[in-house]
Amino acid sequence: MGRYVLGIDAGTESFRAGVFDHEGRCLGFGASPNATAFRNPGWAEQSPSEWDQAIVESIRTALRACRVNPAEIDAIGIDGTSCTVVLLDERDRPVRDAIMWMDIRASGEAAEIAASGDPALKYVGFGNVSPEWFPCKLLWVKRNESDRYRRAATVFEETDWLALRLTGERTVNIDTLSIRWFYNSREGGFPLSFYRRIGLDDAFAKIPERVVKIGEIVGGLSREMAQKTSLRPGIPVAGGGADAFMGVIGVNALDPGKLALITGSSQLQITLADRSIHAKGLFGSYPDAIVDGPEVVEAGQISTGSVMRWFTSNFVNADIIRRAHERNLTLFDVLNEDAAKIQPGSEGIVVLEHWQGNRTPWTDPASRGVIRGLTLSHTPAHLYRAIMEGIVYGTEVIIEQMQAVGVEIREIIACGGATMSDLWMQIHADVIGKPIVIPEE
Repeated sequence: MGRYVLGIDAGTESFRAGVFDHEGRCLGFGASPNATAFRNPGWAEQSPSEWDQAIVESIRTALRACRVNPAEIDAIGIDGTSCTVVLLDERDRPVRDAIMWMDIRASGEAAEIAASGDPALKYVGFGNVSPEWFPCKLLWVKRNESDRYRRAATVFEETDWLALRLTGERTVNIDTLSIRWFYNSREGGFPLSFYRRIGLDDAFAKIPERVVKIGEIVGGLSREMAQKTSLRPGIPVAGGGADAFMGVIGVNALDPGKLALITGSSQLQITLADRSIHAKGLFGSYPDAIVDGPEVVEAGQISTGSVMRWFTSNFVNADIIRRAHERNLTLFDVLNEDAAKIQPGSEGIVVLEHWQGNRTPWTDPASRGVIRGLTLSHTPAHLYRAIMEGIVYGTEVIIEQMQAVGVEIREIIACGGATMSDLWMQIHADVIGKPIVIPEE
């Protein structure tokens, strides 16, 4: 019996692998970057062929970093971005690049689906439907790339693709089905009349039949992948789900009253409830999407960490770069120091963080980011702090909406990239007015 587990996270910026002991301590970590193509406004795509290499590189790096004997790894857990749609041909080759979760090209299809009035729309409070969701994106492909749609033998999400590459098993996972496909495990699974009404009833010939729960064994690690990574063949690979929703388990926010604030390229606010809650401006509630029993209430912001990255990639001046280099710090470290010296309110700059539209509470793909109140006295640090504040106020609007419909929030548990900034976490706590806990790992 070994002593270790391997986690693989198929993220937006990179594939990441970590070796953990059975008490949850990370012993070794590896990452391999992903490239996202933004070919048109609102579009975002990545190449599954590049993912293949990223999986192997991230695992190898993690194993080197920890010097754990690969034979002692007991199991593999996985997650991926959602809703990132992957289409494969009969030989499991991509028929097109993956349509990433942040891609909102299917806004027209989303509006049509929202207008259908189908009972399945209770999961969006009978309000707007996000073009991020699976039916919208697949319907766009069917209409605009009909040849590729016909050639697709398998249609699923990034987490399912990862399970296939590791084990050779074609499956779909209950988490992403529930949160992005209008699936309900207690009401017969897929709402067939809904898919028929929107013109996607033929999609079920392409969707794998086997649905796996989180933690259920998908299969053993294939010999091909074992040879590439130095892992032993046959290691059990557990069913996963959407990255942020797996984060709810990771931070132990599984009791009503605890809200998981999952930060990264986007920001999600996820909590569990002991009853069904369907309300405009929120997503859910989804039964059994994470664990059997409780229902999951979800909200989120499409552009958060990605806006910070956009800013540092395009607008950081030579002085900040020089200071970071001289002190062996990141650009974010230097900007955090500078922004901490600025009073709350960023001397009049107001930011709306809708760079890729709004997920909740307005679910408006046409909304766009705003920077207002600029003067000649403002510096990059003012803008940096204003972006932080704008993102936090977007979170506060969401939490107010949750509490207005009876969602209890006593404590917030945060994880992800934003927790690396004490300043940003303090802004969250000050604006929201609730205690924020950050896990040790």
